[in-house]
Amino acid sequence: MSKSAILEKIKKNKPELVALPDLSVFQHDVPREELIKDFISVSTGNMSNVVSIIDSEVPLQTYLKEFISKNFPLATTFYDTLKIEANPSEVDFTQTPVDLFIAEAKLGVAENGGLWFDDSILKQRISTFACEHTLMIINHKNIVPTMHQAYQKIKISETGYCVLIAGPSKTADIEQSLVVGAQGAVSNTTIII
Repeated sequence: MSKSAILEKIKKNKPELVALPDLSVFQHDVPREELIKDFISVSTGNMSNVVSIIDSEVPLQTYLKEFISKNFPLATTFYDTLKIEANPSEVDFTQTPVDLFIAEAKLGVAENGGLWFDDSILKQRISTFACEHTLMIINHKNIVPTMHQAYQKIKISETGYCVLIAGPSKTADIEQSLVVGAQGAVSNTTIII
């Protein structure tokens, strides 16, 4: 049978168009406190360390400097989009091992504990993967319940690259044993502001 005959048969046997499903069932309002609680629960289940400083009166930069000093005392190289540390965020990942990635996510998703970054934040796509530890900040007002709400807020057409990070790197492919840090960061800390 010729190619044109096959294509003609395909054209004649197209399935009926079906309306897209109604996604309004996923549009439910969740009280902010419950949403944050769900986000923390799922994130810690993903092996992230989560700290909430929503009610803190300490300035964020001051808090983060102290937090980094206390929790990452051996870190000397940083990919720091918030300019907390003295080192610039323009790190050559092929030449310099990065101890700590620091950035504020645009969006958080409670159902999977994921944090959304795009190329307006990540000038180097490898930055969230080629580091020892990640320190991610999310404003509690930017946490949504589900991926359905996330996709309504995200403007994929406005970015060339985006990633949803939900905890440190892990795999269980090797003898069905969980290995953390196998392909990327060994730890992830999320600070909710």
